[in-house]
Amino acid sequence: MTDRNPRDSASRVLELFEEGRKFTEDLLKENERLRSAVVQARNEVSDMQNQYIKVEVVHIQRRLASMEEEMQSLRAENAKLKSQFHLVEDENREFADRYVQVERQNSDLVSLYVASQRLHSTLNYDEVVTIVKEIVINLVGSEDFAIYVVDAPAARLVLVGQEGMEGVAEPSVVVGTGALGQCVQSGQPFVLADGGPVHELGPEPIACIPLKVGDDVVGVIAIHTLLGQKQGFRAVDLEMFELLGAHAATALYSSSLYAVSERKRNTLEGLINLVKTR
Repeated sequence: MTDRNPRDSASRVLELFEEGRKFTEDLLKENERLRSAVVQARNEVSDMQNQYIKVEVVHIQRRLASMEEEMQSLRAENAKLKSQFHLVEDENREFADRYVQVERQNSDLVSLYVASQRLHSTLNYDEVVTIVKEIVINLVGSEDFAIYVVDAPAARLVLVGQEGMEGVAEPSVVVGTGALGQCVQSGQPFVLADGGPVHELGPEPIACIPLKVGDDVVGVIAIHTLLGQKQGFRAVDLEMFELLGAHAATALYSSSLYAVSERKRNTLEGLINLVKTR
């Protein structure tokens, strides 16, 4: 066994220390580099996160703005649809009311047609007056009225029938005076203006219906009140007045002519019988 040189051993130890120092320095440098890389990576991650958050906020804001615009559009469309719905609802209500009016008008016209057949089925004057009364009660809707005929030679209206007017209806009226006389002169129906009392019996009529044969007025129906369930006159009532006036006038005029002819015939037959007995 050979003895080692102390110098060689010392030199070897120094070399080992030097290598260890260099390794430690390299290790520290690498550690520092890695630390810097970690810090840089963290900074990059933080920057990316901040940028992502900003992008998301902008995206969300844009999305919210778009949704708000859509909401406003939907609200406007909803308001438009509501307006159209109310318009259609009003039109439906108007059509329904019109349908009811047309049905009522048709019913009244049918009733008037049936009554007119009765009017023209008899030549008895009293029966004609009775039928006219029934028509006024059922179709016009009045229980307080008077029926007058024109006495042309005397220029007066003569009462020939009434309902509910005992002690109120004038037995005769001079043509040209009051609502009745003016109705005869004009030949046009008279109707009280809207808002006037229609359920209170008074001396003045609330409506006058001229009875016309062609252009000649042969009588007047004076309406003084309406039934409780009827609040006023409708447009269809004015049309009814014209039809009633024409049919009632023809029936009254025909029956009065028939009555006159019957009286003349009876008178003539009496004279003939008187001559035969002599």
